[in-house]
Amino acid sequence: MSVAQPPIGSISSLAASAEKIVGDVTLYRLETFALTARVTYNAAATAGIRVKLYYSPDGDNYDTVAYGYYDVDLTAGGTIQETKLVDAPENGNLRVAVENLDAAQAATGISVWVSIVPE
Repeated sequence: MSVAQPPIGSISSLAASAEKIVGDVTLYRLETFALTARVTYNAAATAGIRVKLYYSPDGDNYDTVAYGYYDVDLTAGGTIQETKLVDAPENGNLRVAVENLDAAQAATGISVWVSIVPE
């Protein structure tokens, strides 16, 4: 049984080519979790968003290169919600950021959730 969680963060509008931190996930004896992102794309969008994860062993010092990422499918003018399973280090922290890969259009209504399946 999964444990429902509120979004770890939301972004009302993410400018073209911008990246913004959405929230953090604390890893304690956690190996896999589901990461869900929802976004509404502009009708003129030509590229989607990328959900990026930055690792920290202590919650203060985060990697400058993403530990992992996934691209949310693009449907210009549509709202897309997509979930991926993430294999994570057993302990530490992951910072979740969203990057808009479109060079001209903002992405709106972005929310990110983490779902943990207890053992």
